[in-house]
Amino acid sequence: MHYTHDLIIIGGGAGGLTTAAGCAQLGLKTALIEREHMGGDCLHFGCVPSKTLIHTAGLFAAAAETRAYGNTAYTAPVVDMQAVNARISAVIGAIAHHDSPERFRSLGAEVFLSAARFRNDHELEVDGQVISAKHIVIATGSRAAVPPVPGLAEAGYLTNRDVFSLPKLPSSLVVLGAGPIGVELGQCFTRLGSKVTLVDMAPRILPRDDAELAEVVATRLRSEGITIIPGAKVEHVSTKGGMKQLSLSGPNGQQLLEAEQILVAAGCTANTGELQLEAAGIEAGRGGYIAVNNKLQSSQSHIYVVGDANGAFPFTHVAGAEGALAVRRIALHAGGKMDYRTVPWVSYTEPELAAIGHSEDSAHAAGISARVVRQSFAGVDRAHAEAATEGLMKIVLDTKDRVIGVQIAATGAGELLPTAVAAVRGRRKFKELSLGMLPYPTMNEVYGKAVSAERSPLLFNPRVRSVLRTLFRYRGTGPTTEVNHE
Repeated sequence: MHYTHDLIIIGGGAGGLTTAAGCAQLGLKTALIEREHMGGDCLHFGCVPSKTLIHTAGLFAAAAETRAYGNTAYTAPVVDMQAVNARISAVIGAIAHHDSPERFRSLGAEVFLSAARFRNDHELEVDGQVISAKHIVIATGSRAAVPPVPGLAEAGYLTNRDVFSLPKLPSSLVVLGAGPIGVELGQCFTRLGSKVTLVDMAPRILPRDDAELAEVVATRLRSEGITIIPGAKVEHVSTKGGMKQLSLSGPNGQQLLEAEQILVAAGCTANTGELQLEAAGIEAGRGGYIAVNNKLQSSQSHIYVVGDANGAFPFTHVAGAEGALAVRRIALHAGGKMDYRTVPWVSYTEPELAAIGHSEDSAHAAGISARVVRQSFAGVDRAHAEAATEGLMKIVLDTKDRVIGVQIAATGAGELLPTAVAAVRGRRKFKELSLGMLPYPTMNEVYGKAVSAERSPLLFNPRVRSVLRTLFRYRGTGPTTEVNHE
């Protein structure tokens, strides 16, 4: 069959752009199709605007905290949402040129700014024409899943697509969903001045993360004034006097909430419904996600699925890694597989919650005999200086003392994670976490503190002192009380 292109990519988000950039520069005749915004949700409605808003909200929170540090003239600031939104737009604009159609055309890709649909497993219709390729990559991403709650559509709600362009700050906000998106945005709006309530059917916030560390975050959220209602189901939504009313059922019986706005952050669904996958012989599963093997191939081996659309991990860095694998397999014929066992992630709350590898619970569920080392940030001097001692790190070790997982709930936990990433991926021993000299004071000292607390008793004990006294005639008696090495 004669093809118009070597490769067609549907979707201009992180996974699609990574694939397009690599393959086009390697000489493949590449068609890149994007129906809305180059850069995808991450740039326009996800990572970039949310982290910008988190930074802005953090500045408001820091300003309020100065009252405890000697600012006797503090007055509560008034939030100008138009200015907040303008800052978000400016940051998006500063980054957008990296993902622009012009840049990808300059790399050699043919860019179509239009929707696409399959005609068969090698052909697509786009912008009024038919194009074809030996290989196709689906990278269409995902969108917020809206729960089928009676009255919700009529009452109106926000999602990540419009929450970053609100004309004014809502006086009150109910967030449906207490996963990373809901918790991050809930804390943002609390810090800006909204009264926020988090509602989730799960028994706790951040259910994918370690329960003990999620509670560290939950404790901070409550201290900032956020109400958390776990294990609850929204039965009905109505409006009254310009406010939205939510009827809940849960462990505490029936409950009625009232808020100016509702934010839906209860998971995602894949953007595959308009592709006419059946024409390509592909069947989407629950939520529109397309099942793939560890080579990212769908049921049609020449059609790959990268990013959110395959349902593996809804993270930009995972989509980028999957796109890189697609380049390796399609353009270089070099093989390769995805290994999701060491995917790192961060929830950008304050404190942040960062993780890689096994948690205490997942190790036990996998039948791994593991032990856990806990290290409080109360033992880290920099944490005291920054009033961030509520943090906690958990290191999961196998029977050979190798690091198989690390979870951190702390200020700047995401920036502390690279040490853990290297340890888990390198199958390093626990003691190696403390090798090397670090500048003082830094939060990264938490790793050395953890190792010292575990290993110091092996060296500093009566038996070792007795041996040394015998060998070298030392005259000291050692500690008269038990030493805490934390």
